[in-house]
Amino acid sequence: MSDTAEPTTEQKLQKVLDIHEVQNVMSRHAYYHGLGKNAEELEAIWVKETPDPTFAQNQGYFVGYESINYYYGELCRLMQRANLKLLRQHYPELDDSDDNLGAGTLIMHPLTTSIIEIADDGKTAKGMWYSPGQVTEIMPPDHRPVAHWIWERYGVDFVRENGVWKIWHMHVYTDFFTPVGESWADLTADAPMGVGGPPVEMPRPDIEEETYKVYSHTQLPQDLPRMPEPYQTFSETFSY
Repeated sequence: MSDTAEPTTEQKLQKVLDIHEVQNVMSRHAYYHGLGKNAEELEAIWVKETPDPTFAQNQGYFVGYESINYYYGELCRLMQRANLKLLRQHYPELDDSDDNLGAGTLIMHPLTTSIIEIADDGKTAKGMWYSPGQVTEIMPPDHRPVAHWIWERYGVDFVRENGVWKIWHMHVYTDFFTPVGESWADLTADAPMGVGGPPVEMPRPDIEEETYKVYSHTQLPQDLPRMPEPYQTFSETFSY
């Protein structure tokens, strides 16, 4: 506890249960995202009533459920449709139907080294994770599946909404995204995130801000995200 009162056994047990439930929420995120079911993820484990949810990456923040829903949810489906059309150039036997959305794609974002803090008031929680993952997706110029390593960090705020833990703020800090078989040490400033680009137009963040830098020869290790610290209530702590 962050005050001087000794927590009761019941309070300690409740925090243990809350930590387990928060970890399960993040694990569900990893599975939803790995299946390309971002829209279903938003519906199932993101806040609906709590104001000002955010989704952030190295380039900035998407703010509000509508903005997040388009960038993280609807855009995922649009990219799946565009990628299927490109993939069918090589595999015309694939039907152009929703049943084949995500064909040729394999995404894994395993979660490691978790640090989770539950607020003393039990209303919010904070967590950070490291994710050494891979993304296999349709990439130019040949529009065939290409395997990439993607190693990232997560900083996430959670809120208990109607008695259930939900994602409120999610910040993804990408260290590198590089083709398998190539060294991330060979990344350059003009191509920091692999090659090519998405098949649909990407929106700009609502708040454009470089929040994190990908690996480079001259980049110092970055102490981000900030580690969660014990806190009484959310107004006393920082936000991801």
